[in-house]
Amino acid sequence: MAVRQPVVEVRVKGADGAGDKVCYFTDPNFQLRWMHSVEKQWWEEQYQRQDDGLLLTTTYFEAFGAGTPSTETLAPVQKEGYLGYQINEQLPRLNWVVSRLTKGEIDYSRHRFLIHQWVPDYSEVVIMPKAYGVIDRFKKDLCHELKSDGSQ
Repeated sequence: MAVRQPVVEVRVKGADGAGDKVCYFTDPNFQLRWMHSVEKQWWEEQYQRQDDGLLLTTTYFEAFGAGTPSTETLAPVQKEGYLGYQINEQLPRLNWVVSRLTKGEIDYSRHRFLIHQWVPDYSEVVIMPKAYGVIDRFKKDLCHELKSDGSQ
C-alpha cells in the first residue's frame, strides 16, 4: 500500500474550462488573511487541517463591522491591535473569493502566499484537506514555491 501524506490543497478553477491552478502545503495549521472590503481593516482566520475537513479555530479582526462575531468566547490568546474570538467550527472545505482589493493571503509554516497576486480578481479558491501519494506531490507545486504573478 502506498504511503499518502496529508496536505492542504489550494485549487482555483481555470477560466473558460482551461486547466485548474493547484498547489499544496503540508503544514496542518494555516491562516487566511485579508483586508475587509468595507471596513478596510485586516481580518484573520486560523485553521487546522483534519482528516475530514478544516477546523476554524479562531478569528481576529482590527475593527467591528458587518459579519463580526460578537457572541463567541474571546480567544485565549489575543493579538495586539486585534480582537480575537474562539470559533471551533468544522468545515468540509473553504470556498474563498479573492481579489487584489482585499489582498488575500495564506500564511503557513513561516511562508506567506499572496494568493491575490497568483489568481485573477474575484477567483474562487477552494481550500481542502487531501492526501497525496509520491506521484501526486511530483505533479503539483508547493504553494510557497510559486511565483505570485501566476507564472510557472
